[in-house]
Amino acid sequence: MEIPKLYQDYFKQNQFSALTKIQEAVYLPFKEGKDFVAMAPTGSGKTLGFVMPMLETLVPKDGLQVLILEPSQELAMQVRDVIQPLAKLVDCKVQAVTGGANPQRQLKKLKEKPEIIVATLGRLNELTQARKVKLGKLNTVIVDEADEMLNESKLETVRQTIAQMPADVQMTFFSATGNDIFKDMHKWFGQDFDIIDQRNDTSYTAGIKHYFIDANSEFIKNALVRELAHNKKFLGIVFFNNSRSLHKAISDLNHNKTNFVSLDSKMSSQQRKSAIQLFSTKKVNLLLTTDVAARGMDIDNITTIVNYMVPRDESEYVHRSGRTGRMGKSGIVLTFGNSHDLKNMREFTNVEINKAYLKSDGTLSNKPVARKKTVVSHKDKPKAKKRLRDQKNKGKRHNNK
Repeated sequence: MEIPKLYQDYFKQNQFSALTKIQEAVYLPFKEGKDFVAMAPTGSGKTLGFVMPMLETLVPKDGLQVLILEPSQELAMQVRDVIQPLAKLVDCKVQAVTGGANPQRQLKKLKEKPEIIVATLGRLNELTQARKVKLGKLNTVIVDEADEMLNESKLETVRQTIAQMPADVQMTFFSATGNDIFKDMHKWFGQDFDIIDQRNDTSYTAGIKHYFIDANSEFIKNALVRELAHNKKFLGIVFFNNSRSLHKAISDLNHNKTNFVSLDSKMSSQQRKSAIQLFSTKKVNLLLTTDVAARGMDIDNITTIVNYMVPRDESEYVHRSGRTGRMGKSGIVLTFGNSHDLKNMREFTNVEINKAYLKSDGTLSNKPVARKKTVVSHKDKPKAKKRLRDQKNKGKRHNNK
């Protein structure tokens, strides 16, 4: 399939030479109004895959016609930014409706009557309940990151949102990984869905290399992160499984004067926007985050993904890994842990994972690296001195018995 004429200049400007397989696969089904679930690897162009046929179905100046649901503020803003220059080609407007942003400013923009809204569920529900956004005339709903959006905590809210739309609204779901619920879509949404599955197309992730580094303690892991950050060619995201571990690492890196930014769900919208801006413009080469940033974030030339802790399952690993090596580029995924963690990972992933060692300049080696013995300073680590004293006293008490 050739690139539609409407988008040829856009593809040329962005150095895209052809449509990807998922973009070809969903183009006609979308334009024909079919309901479907589409799955394809991270970095394979799913966003542009639904944006191109979507825009060709719009009627300018005819009110809200398409709703796109996203799991996070960052992803909603990112998708909005992808759509904006293309929407101008068909004389249509797009608006992001997200939590954390100024609600009055959003209400003011809604008066411009955008044809497309990209939204997170919380803020969208606030506006629909206040009747500031009406879904009764929608033609299409697109649920992005559908494996996440249809999990146990969000499924019922998504169903209630779609229940406010016309009975014949076109429903499309896009995801990088599968979800058991995809097998029972008729049960939850009252109709059958076509399944478009391109997950076996590994051409877009072939440039990613996967490595494992033995690192059991937080002290060692933080030292390794600092070494990575010292590599001038490094631009990486470090993922944590929970906020507690993230904040402990932040404290250590601040203490050691490491230059980084962080993302956390408790940060304000402006704080998160500022952190992403500093990282995406390469003013800071290290981003620490929980999985709030794993979904769909598209930042150019990320060299490395670091799993500070072993991901909980394959889906989590896939989404984190997908932030590097996008559209066939090269990238590295590093995971910290012990031999048991490595065994578990090899059971739930189908990628080749090799052991590696980090050199002091932040580069990798396939052979063990001689490292200087780290001395814990009592001045820097006051608790260490107390632990040492307690251990000595414990020994004395034991000997006196």
